[in-house]
Amino acid sequence: MEIKSIAAPVLALLFLPAFLYAQDVAEPASAPSPAGSPGKNSQVVEANRLIAMLPQPPAGWTADKADGSTTESDGFQITTVGRTYVKLSSTSGQTADDAPTANINIIDSANNQQFQEATKAMWSATSNTPEGYDKAVKVAGLPGFEHFTIADQTGVLWVIAAGRFFVQVETTKQPATDLEGWLTKVDLKKLSTLK
Repeated sequence: MEIKSIAAPVLALLFLPAFLYAQDVAEPASAPSPAGSPGKNSQVVEANRLIAMLPQPPAGWTADKADGSTTESDGFQITTVGRTYVKLSSTSGQTADDAPTANINIIDSANNQQFQEATKAMWSATSNTPEGYDKAVKVAGLPGFEHFTIADQTGVLWVIAAGRFFVQVETTKQPATDLEGWLTKVDLKKLSTLK
């Protein structure tokens, strides 16, 4: 059973404005980067190394094969990997069309500070309504953003690890507290050591 995820459109909607902004404000390629701030030609971690950071499915869940790729545009590289997890039925041991799901994606922005700052600026919006909420968060000391819709119990949680890795957890048919639960399945400390 193939799960259709909204992760790709969510990634595009969240990152495209930041990417375009970063390209507009980035220093020319010939300008030296400030000390401790890699230039726009920093190398990203290979997709296969990031795929290894995606967790195995927990008991009672199954997962598709993880996949990923590295893309480049105007000297800016980004590696994106992801995996979809689906809860198994307790009676049949199979997945159902309405089964709870989780998607975990890891994006390496290669220390592009303009890209990160533009994305974090978009995360400053906060709202809380009877339908759900959007809020900036800190999880394990990492900056992030959380969105949750109450009626259909869907949520998205983003954090930035090591100043370069965006980790996104998207859940369906699960309570908001499960977002952090899925995030803890990613070894953020080990991820932060990758170069």
